[in-house]
Amino acid sequence: MLRLTLAQVRAQLGRVLASGVAIVIAVAFVVATLVLGSTLSASVTASLAGQYRSSAVVVDDLGGVDEAAAVAERVAGVAGVRAVAVDAQAPVKVTGGGAGSLYGTASSLAESPELRWQTLTEGRYPSAPGEIAVGSDSGLAVGDTVAVTVRGARADEHSERGTESATVVGEIDLSGTAQRLEGVSAYATAGQLDSWAGEAAHREIRVAGDGAGIKDAVASVLDPGAAVSTGAERAEQASAGYLGDVDEIRNVLLAFAAVAVVVAGLVIANTFAVLFASRTRELALLRCVGATATQIRRGARIEALVLGAAASLAGVLLGIAFAWGVTRAAAAFDAPVPLDTLAVPFGGVVAGFLVGVVVTLIAAVAPARAATKVSPLAALTPVEAGSEPASTSRLRVAAGVVGLVGGGAVLALGVAEEQVMLACAGGIATALGVVLLGRIIVPRAVAVLGRAPARLVGPLGELAVGNALRNPRRTTATATALLVGVTVTATMVVGIATVGAAAPRALDEQFPVDVTVDADGGLPANLGPLVRDTEQVTAVATLLGAEVRAGDGDRLDVLGIDTSDVTATLRVPLTLPRTGEISLSPEQLDAIGSAPGTRLELENAGVRRQLTVASGTEGQPALVNSSDAVALGGVPRTVWIRLADDRSDRDRTDALNEITSLAEQFAPTAEVGGAVAMRAAVDSVLDVLLLVVVGLLSVAVLIALIGVGSTMALSVVERRRETGLLRALGVTRSGVRCVLICEAVLVAVVASALGVLLGSVLGSAGTASVFGTDAIVPGAMPWLQLATIVLVGGIAGVIAALVPARTAAKATPLQALAG
Repeated sequence: MLRLTLAQVRAQLGRVLASGVAIVIAVAFVVATLVLGSTLSASVTASLAGQYRSSAVVVDDLGGVDEAAAVAERVAGVAGVRAVAVDAQAPVKVTGGGAGSLYGTASSLAESPELRWQTLTEGRYPSAPGEIAVGSDSGLAVGDTVAVTVRGARADEHSERGTESATVVGEIDLSGTAQRLEGVSAYATAGQLDSWAGEAAHREIRVAGDGAGIKDAVASVLDPGAAVSTGAERAEQASAGYLGDVDEIRNVLLAFAAVAVVVAGLVIANTFAVLFASRTRELALLRCVGATATQIRRGARIEALVLGAAASLAGVLLGIAFAWGVTRAAAAFDAPVPLDTLAVPFGGVVAGFLVGVVVTLIAAVAPARAATKVSPLAALTPVEAGSEPASTSRLRVAAGVVGLVGGGAVLALGVAEEQVMLACAGGIATALGVVLLGRIIVPRAVAVLGRAPARLVGPLGELAVGNALRNPRRTTATATALLVGVTVTATMVVGIATVGAAAPRALDEQFPVDVTVDADGGLPANLGPLVRDTEQVTAVATLLGAEVRAGDGDRLDVLGIDTSDVTATLRVPLTLPRTGEISLSPEQLDAIGSAPGTRLELENAGVRRQLTVASGTEGQPALVNSSDAVALGGVPRTVWIRLADDRSDRDRTDALNEITSLAEQFAPTAEVGGAVAMRAAVDSVLDVLLLVVVGLLSVAVLIALIGVGSTMALSVVERRRETGLLRALGVTRSGVRCVLICEAVLVAVVASALGVLLGSVLGSAGTASVFGTDAIVPGAMPWLQLATIVLVGGIAGVIAALVPARTAAKATPLQALAG
């Protein structure tokens, strides 16, 4: 039986090619995702290992300047220690030199050459105050003069508004390193970093030394619980900080890969079903000469195993090749993410291979079981498969109804309660219900939609509709594969579009003003008037900030407001305090253990003031009247800005850029935020997400279309005598092609339309479960994109049917009638 099965695979290689291609693409998707994730992890760890390569021991989570110096002195006295370096890091903004404003990290350089991992490409290392070296991708040149602002550090007498001037004296090679992911990298002497950042810097100690027990020896001179690790361990810890988001992205890609695998399984199951149906006479003759049902099933499994193993192996190789191509492209285009260490995880390769084999075997179970039902008397029937009834099992129908009705109810409940996870569960159940009821839904949809080609094309169109309805199981399986891919694509497209429309309202509720300018160290008094003179600005309010001690000693940041000015800037009402009141949000009331109507004592710099507590809006800051803020030592810390209502998003973004420029000029430590900034960030994320999602899910749709082509190719074999009879009755070759193309287009359009309809419901429900039902309006729906998906489905059906139609039309009537 094994020899016979292998011979059948070789003889029918062309027939199973489509299934093989489907599983190749799905496995390649899985393997490429896992390889790229491992490659990025290995590359980041390898690049960070350079920083810690010469470090035998690293002591992390140190305190301020004095504490770090004391620890370094103790470690230097440990036997076997050759050199010690205190590394300081702080977030900075670097402005000037023709590169604009750059954000990143300033780090200290080790005095010991053994512990100095940075490599110069130009210039020299900084050696005096006011000198820095920058990373090779900063856009700054040796000799540039820049302004360095340590973010989060308070202004002092040596540094007006937290900014100092520095000269670029060297360039550090950062090509292929993870440090490029942090933005601009600046390097200075340890003394310079201490002067700039003070206690705001993060510090660690790197130790060069010998001896197997040096880690324990260093730990013995430190306080219990000190964060002591080897250089290799510290590199792994640091890489984990870089790779958190990467792991999430890999998981998202694997979710898309799972969709591709499911669609591939549907295509394979459909292919095997039609393949075994077309071999009815052959299987019956085997039964006539003594083959048992068990042997037939075993042969089917062997055939599936051979196909799955061969296609999975090809998919593994293709996935690795694709990942390698991505790393080469990243190197050629100087991508900021290091991808120079191709890592092929053994587990990932095995997982991808097993996914392909297991999915193929599972997909072949039902067709193999059907093959064993062939009676020896079937050898006397024509080779064409007979008409298949549209009846489905009661269990399938019952499960489908439960999934559709129950899932719909859970989905509606999730929307009503605005519980997105509940809505997701209901959406999945609803989609499964539609798939299970596919054998009822799809044939009826084909019959309804088939009226159009029947009228336009005439008898040939009617014949195409009849062919699609003659074998509802095969038609439904083909349509389901495409339905799954289109549904997921439409769900994401609708979800992203409706989120994009609903987000501005949600942002207005979260951010009561259009633009905010904040600085912990205070803002110049003239910033508000300067912003007010900016075009498109309609209202400005300067708020006084103070950090006070409230009640039993809780620290509380309060903002002092002028009621009329603040009211003019608000888009969402807040509870504004009168003189002698403090307005606190519910979460602030819980944190300090206070209640509305009680008296709360605030103290700052020896000044005490008792204010009456008022219940504020959820999420708002602690607000007091400006006169109370002045008494508590409040200084200008925040500016709230409202922009004109009748302006486009582009105009509002231009206004935001102008305000940001003013803030950078007069308050370099300030942070600009608010609804406009968040809206621009959300729009950018949604645009990128839409592009990535549609690109990735197109893989699943491509696999489904391979299934459409496979079905049409196999139906040509099934209906070979029928085609010959049509030719003998006068149907031309172009007429035969027309029948097959109409059939393929009909199936593809039905699947695409159903997928778009289901995806629109799921995508809208998902958005409504987050933002509420008011967020879903007709204008938010991406009608053009949805219509394009259906149109592309029809065009793809034409493309998928071209080769099978050409094959069917090539045969002469006598050849076709001969079987």
